[in-house]
Amino acid sequence: MKIVRATFLSIRGVPDGTYELAHPISGAANSPLIVTGPEASGKTRFLEALLATKEAIGPYGPMIDGSTWIEPGAQLAKIMISFALDEEERQYAGTPDNIVDGEATFLSERVRRDADEGLVALLSRYEHGPASGKVEYFPSSRRISPLGPYHGTGDIEQRLQRAQKDPTKYGFVVRFLRDLPQDATAQKAFSQQLERLSPSCRYIASEPQRGLPRCFSSRSGPAATVSELSETEQQAVLIAATAVNIGLSRSIVLIDRPELSTSSGRAAEFVEALSQLGQDNQVIMATSTPEFIASVPKANVIRLEGT
Repeated sequence: MKIVRATFLSIRGVPDGTYELAHPISGAANSPLIVTGPEASGKTRFLEALLATKEAIGPYGPMIDGSTWIEPGAQLAKIMISFALDEEERQYAGTPDNIVDGEATFLSERVRRDADEGLVALLSRYEHGPASGKVEYFPSSRRISPLGPYHGTGDIEQRLQRAQKDPTKYGFVVRFLRDLPQDATAQKAFSQQLERLSPSCRYIASEPQRGLPRCFSSRSGPAATVSELSETEQQAVLIAATAVNIGLSRSIVLIDRPELSTSSGRAAEFVEALSQLGQDNQVIMATSTPEFIASVPKANVIRLEGT
């Protein structure tokens, strides 16, 4: 599941227009993509508008508030998205079409969707594992709280968290780390993802522990808890834990301000690591950091000029 085109009309905080997220010749969805522009041009809002449209068509959680998306002075707002589906997704949605369109209309009192029921079912589907595509949003507020809440790591609890931007959505990470010694496959996957995302932090397999497990080494130092790591190392743990826990493949991955998770000097390596979080993901980032913009082809950059 990928996005190849998005049209915004009267969306608060995002310039009106149609934005191409696919290669101009092949038509294949671009990834990784950068959404950029000057301050207050709508970069974060762009990502969150894509997520809101997905939730309006096929939700993971409760109904969204349509009034927050309408440009002042407008009666309503619309977003139209063209999704590229792979063979399994076409079969699940019951359509022969490679590209399927969905539309969300935001009204002050409600949100209305216009989409084939197969697309509704597909966007609503949530299952852990690489066989099921998902939409994941890493907001700029992302962080690990060592004090909880310790959400469960299963499908039911995680489904409700995926479209949220509250940092408590990552309250499951400590529980994930506690349970990791019991799953050799997840241990290996998490260790590999963390090594790609962080040059300094490594996972150390340990026995199950109460409290915060000492399962990390920073710069070859002694065993440490996640709260003893640097901020960028904690960010790498958060992203790697999410990817492994939910099985992030064939998915749309939205990440706001990727520069929060690494130094600007490692932008290209970090973008490559994000591209390897799973198989066949579409990674869409919002940033103004030049090093990140330079890390992707020019055709993969969407420039916003402000509203």
